[in-house]
Amino acid sequence: MLSEEDQQMFTRLWTEDQPSVSQYLMSLVRDSATAKDLLQNTALILLRKFSEYDRDKPFLPWALGVAKFELLGHRRDQARSRVMFDSDMLDRYTEKWSELAPCHSDDSDALQACLAKLPGHLRKVVRLRYFDDLNSGEIAKSLGMNAGSVRVTLQRTRDQLRKCVERELGTEGGSV
Repeated sequence: MLSEEDQQMFTRLWTEDQPSVSQYLMSLVRDSATAKDLLQNTALILLRKFSEYDRDKPFLPWALGVAKFELLGHRRDQARSRVMFDSDMLDRYTEKWSELAPCHSDDSDALQACLAKLPGHLRKVVRLRYFDDLNSGEIAKSLGMNAGSVRVTLQRTRDQLRKCVERELGTEGGSV
């Protein structure tokens, strides 16, 4: 059992790095429910093994290492998966992700803030397209629209989100 101080330290470290670990898993697993399950399993393992964590080293690479092994276990269990990574490539990807994650965190925070500002019907269209992975025809059928209108709505919403993210990051007119 962890001491209260260790529990607080774990909570602080995990809260800070959880978005990066989540994005790492989502980048490798297409199914969001599976990625969430892997993230939850990773958190439990990290908590159980927190007493083994070397506090002189950054937490994120350690957390990503655990997430990587969870992912490998999942891939082994789901051998019928079409996309398989060799272990060396996954090691390099994991290492690079821990370097790049802090940059992506700001972008992700800005995007989340901008998504929250969208009117409800636009958030729903975005959710159906990018989280539920429906195409414009399926979205149109679900919402009683035509597919062309859905495509136009998505394009305008992407433009609106891009501009909002640029404003949030203070990079208006630059590339995001």
